[in-house]
Amino acid sequence: MYSSPPALEKLVQEFSKLPSIGRKTARRLAFHLISGDREKMEHLATALMEAKTKLIRCARCYGFSEEEVCQICASPGRDREVLCVVERASDILPFENSGVHKGLYFVLGGVLSPLDGIKPETLHIPELMERIERENVKELILALGSSPEAESTALYIDRILANSAIHRTRLARGIPVGSDLDFIDDVTMLRAFEERVKL
Repeated sequence: MYSSPPALEKLVQEFSKLPSIGRKTARRLAFHLISGDREKMEHLATALMEAKTKLIRCARCYGFSEEEVCQICASPGRDREVLCVVERASDILPFENSGVHKGLYFVLGGVLSPLDGIKPETLHIPELMERIERENVKELILALGSSPEAESTALYIDRILANSAIHRTRLARGIPVGSDLDFIDDVTMLRAFEERVKL
C-alpha cells in the first residue's frame, strides 16, 4: 500500500489544521505547491513569515495592522459615534467590501462558549466597555453572526449596557443561522445591515 513521503504528509497535516480545510483540500493544496517551481513556494513562505512578523493587533479595535493604530481607526472620515462589534478581525472585510458601514469597529476575539472555556474575561469585552465609556459612542452594532454562542454573547453585552443610553442594534435576520460573515454575499450583508434591529 502506497504511503505519502513524510515531508508531503507533514505539509498536508499542516494545511488540514487551517479552518474549513479538510484532508482532501489539504492534499490538493500540498500537491499544487510542490508541483510548482521553487520560487513560487519561497514567495509564499516569505509572505507568511512577513505577515507574522509585521502584523500586530490595532491598539483601538484589535483588528490587524502594521501600525499601532489601523487605517480604519486612524481615518478622520469615519463616523466615530457608531461602533460595529465583530467576532474576528476577518469579519471586518465583508462590511468594508460592501461599503455599508462608515463607522468604526471592535473585534471581540471570539464569542462566549463556557464549554470551551471562553468566558467574558477571555474576550475583549472589558476593553469594549472601557472604549464605550471613554469615547462618545452613540450606537453599538452587534454583528456577531447567528450561532447560539454569538446570540448569547450579544445578549450578555446587551445586559451589561442595560442602564446605558447607548443605542444597541444587531444585524437583521437576512443572514442564515449558523453561517460565517466571511461567506455572506454583499446584497445579503447590505440588507442585514440596513435592516438591523434594536436589541
